Amino acid sequence: MSVLTKKAIKESFIKLLDKKPIDQITIRDITEGCGISRNTFYYHYTDLPTLVEEMLMEQAAEIINQYPDIKSLEQALMVGAEFIMQNRRAAIHILNSSHRYIYESCLMKVCRHVVANYIDIALPEGTLNADERELMINFYKCMSFGIIVDWCNEGMKENYALSFKTLLDLRRRIMDSDLDI
Repeated sequence: MSVLTKKAIKESFIKLLDKKPIDQITIRDITEGCGISRNTFYYHYTDLPTLVEEMLMEQAAEIINQYPDIKSLEQALMVGAEFIMQNRRAAIHILNSSHRYIYESCLMKVCRHVVANYIDIALPEGTLNADERELMINFYKCMSFGIIVDWCNEGMKENYALSFKTLLDLRRRIMDSDLDI
């Protein structure tokens, strides 16, 4: 029964989030939407941010599991963007709320995971020591996160795939040149 109740709470919240910003959603709205009492909600979640965090972490885990082998940095960026695009309207409402930090924390975890997979596949074992590997993961994680957050802040235009590809092509050209950037 507990699993069904949590599912009902999440579905009610998503319906509301699709209609209005998270800062305008109350526990009462959620409980009325799924026909439970406030006490039942609080039995499962301490507050709204706890619900949001659980939902985002579940979504992040699902996306991470879909991509066990990242073959390019482009694909790593696309996975991060997909994390947002799956529920674009809800993402906009969360990103424009006081709970944005929860969304960004989950996005950072997704970026780290996919970049770590990419580094492990792209570089043969022994190419980097543990500290160097961690440094590379952190660099590309932050780069990926920054690109995705910037894309979100600019309105999540549908042509993000082309923008990411162009940016990474530019990165490659600069790295292949004699420029010291």
